[in-house]
Amino acid sequence: MKNVPRIFGLVAICFVAKQSIAQAQLPVLSLCDLQVQVAQGEHRPVQVEGVFLSGLEGQDLVNAGCSGRSTYIEFALKTHQRWKRLERLSNKTNRRKHWLGDGDAVLVIFKGEFYGPQTPDPKLPEWIRKFYHPAWGNADEMTKLVVYSILSVKALPANHPCAPLKSNPRQWPCYQHDPLGSL
Repeated sequence: MKNVPRIFGLVAICFVAKQSIAQAQLPVLSLCDLQVQVAQGEHRPVQVEGVFLSGLEGQDLVNAGCSGRSTYIEFALKTHQRWKRLERLSNKTNRRKHWLGDGDAVLVIFKGEFYGPQTPDPKLPEWIRKFYHPAWGNADEMTKLVVYSILSVKALPANHPCAPLKSNPRQWPCYQHDPLGSL
């Protein structure tokens, strides 16, 4: 019986060490780099940092370095650690104004599977496949991230390049969406 707390402590230490090693295996990558490097039809496991935006039309990840592009977010969480914090920070303004709609921007690091642009259906004629670019999500995002875990969640600092303009909080500098201009 005296060894039970020691065994429990050892198991807890091993569990924490395993999670730390697993997180350290993948470097945190630039969202902008991923958006241009991951080829059509390709996907890869990643850890990526960006600004999370959520609203009625879906969830996106954006970055100041590539303001014309966004990545569609799909959650398939294996752990709900930091989920409540993400919800709380992204809905801060909504709770204050007592309505639901576009959420607040949140600085995050997600771990998951990053997907490049989809490949057109091979049954389509070649001339259509050449110009047709099927997109992810509701806003024609060319890339998608399936999030398995949330590694970091922080409020977006007011001086961050993706912070909404003080004159009009609905104008997101990092979300000037032009799907065709980003190809």
